[in-house]
Amino acid sequence: MKKIYLLLAVALLCLVISAATFVHFSASYSSTSSSYTANATAVTIKATYNPEQAPLVEKYVDSCLQPVVVFGTAHKVNKDIAINESQLLYHVKASPGTLTITASPKENDRHSLDKLRNILDGLGSVIKPY
Repeated sequence: MKKIYLLLAVALLCLVISAATFVHFSASYSSTSSSYTANATAVTIKATYNPEQAPLVEKYVDSCLQPVVVFGTAHKVNKDIAINESQLLYHVKASPGTLTITASPKENDRHSLDKLRNILDGLGSVIKPY
């Protein structure tokens, strides 16, 4: 009788471990993705990544948009960024694990919109999938 209880306990333990592994890999934070969308009203880049990589992403975005500091010491932002010299106007919304940058084609020149695409391309080397 003790063998049956031991066998049931081992089976239950295996089931719990399998369920925990499934939930971990199915959670939204465990996937890495990026996208670029453009239409007549907005150009948007979106990225989702491991929240532990947020400091790397924040540092990269800050370096791309110098002299403006988007993040500084904040990890969650929702603000407009304007750089007058390059006629750049973006809206940045971010929290650890997600980043969205939106630009209006009417308010930005071609160079500013191309820069947005380059930021997304560079994120591919900063964000490591897991």
